[in-house]
This record gives sequence, C-alpha cells and structure tokens, in this order.
Amino acid sequence: MVFFMGTVVILRLGWFWTLPPVLFLAVGSLLSGGRRARRDALQVLANGGMATLWALLAEPGAYLTALTVGFADTVATEVGTRLSPRAYLITDLRKVPPGTSGGVSLPGTLAGLGAALLMLTFLILSGVGHPIPFLLSATVGLFSDSLIGATLESRGLFGNNATNFLSTATGSFLYFLLTRLLHTPL
Repeated sequence: MVFFMGTVVILRLGWFWTLPPVLFLAVGSLLSGGRRARRDALQVLANGGMATLWALLAEPGAYLTALTVGFADTVATEVGTRLSPRAYLITDLRKVPPGTSGGVSLPGTLAGLGAALLMLTFLILSGVGHPIPFLLSATVGLFSDSLIGATLESRGLFGNNATNFLSTATGSFLYFLLTRLLHTPL
C-alpha cells in the first residue's frame, strides 16, 4: 500500500512531495516511542488515502492538507495523552480521560496546530498554494476528527480508521473549495 501511494506521489507531484509523509512517519514514530504496532493497510489507507487521491489528481495543496490533518491528529493524540492529566469532550466540554475519542486538551491541541505549522513550510517552500486556506482547512480537519470521534465513533457507528479518513477528507475538500472560491492557485 505504501509503495503504491509513494509511486503515485512521485509520478504525479514529484520527489519533493515525498518529504511530508516521511516527516509524518518519522515524528509519529518518535512520539509513539514504539508503543504502536505496525500499521496495517486499512490504517495506511485511512490516513493516506485522501492524500493519494489528491496526488493522483495533481492537486498538491489538497494533498498536503490531507496529510497535515492526519499528522496533526497523530501529534495531538500522542502529546495530549502524555502531557495532559485530563481532556475535555469536544461536544460538551465534559472531562474525559486523555485518549478518549473526541477528547481534546490544550497541550494536544497546541501540538496538533504546531504540526500543521510545520507542514506549512512544505507549502511555502513549494511555492504553490495559499497559507491561510491551508491552515484554516487543516485546523477544521483536526477538529472534525475530534467531533466525529465524539459523536459517531464513540457510539460505535464508525471505527478510528473511518474517523481518520473522514477528517482528512473534510480538511482537504475544504482547502480545495476555499482555493477555488478565492481563485488562488493550488
């Protein structure tokens, strides 16, 4: 699965665009400290499927936004569960244990937003896209992951893979729409 995704990115967008997923994997692995088992194909598809679709369509800004949502969510979860003694459910701000689907914390949220800013450097270095729609869309995608987790995943209607896929789709489609509405290049 990873080989296919990488091939699509290289052929449609170029070698430069392989760097953001490498950063995602490296930082995600460092933050998890080896606690996570190897990702299966569904997890890879959930976090990278939308990005691969955007790469196939040669839309680098939307591609990067989809990756950024998954990256920001991973960073927010890892940092939030380690550094915050409590989290709050995004829907009603009720206290929940860190790591609860739909739970947000200040350290996790700040770390997730920091991850989005880190990925913004790729957008700036590439010379394509627009930073404001990118950051707005990545932030909406990050929070949509928590909202979907609190409402649909926590009720057993979705699993975490579906939540991740929908949040990357939300953020990347929003980026695509905003850039089209603003008539800015991707």
